[in-house]
Amino acid sequence: MRTPFGLLDLSAPESRRPGAALVAGVVAGLSSGAIKMGWESLLPPRTPDREVPPVTFLQQRGVDPDSATYTYNGNQVPWGVLAVHFGFSVVTVAAYSVAAEFLPRTKLWAGAAYGLGAFVVAHEIVLPRLGLSPKAKDLPVEEHVSELLGHVVWLLEAEQIRKAVRLAIAGVPDADTRADAVAKLADTARAALRR
Repeated sequence: MRTPFGLLDLSAPESRRPGAALVAGVVAGLSSGAIKMGWESLLPPRTPDREVPPVTFLQQRGVDPDSATYTYNGNQVPWGVLAVHFGFSVVTVAAYSVAAEFLPRTKLWAGAAYGLGAFVVAHEIVLPRLGLSPKAKDLPVEEHVSELLGHVVWLLEAEQIRKAVRLAIAGVPDADTRADAVAKLADTARAALRR
């Protein structure tokens, strides 16, 4: 059954590799989490007087973000903040990766559409409701722009890593790619036989 625009069309069951997708999602989540951190250095989303959401998250739970750190090049780096940041990235990208195995349109615009959705859900709805950021309407436009573009870049990179790692593990391209390739090959063969 075809759905409007193919948004909920399922991949062929025999071409799915959910285990490979999960591993690929974890690897891509770690890699793209670093990309997102770098993005926020280029376009800092928050004003200097506001803490980043992982710090607020830890403080709300009674955890001092500076209680567990490591030192690199004379800088104290907080483990807890990194765990929250990369944890969010890994869980979100692993969910994306597994969903893409079953619903190929999850990868719309090379992951950018999922990134836009993650931005809306996380920064416009969930973070304000958890008290990790002000309400969306009270945030400066620069924060919206940085987070929106950052989430797009985050998922664009995650998609490239996901695709490469999945191929290396499974030995076959994405579920939808295989189905499309086989269908095109069959169509080509039928056309050649008609001649």
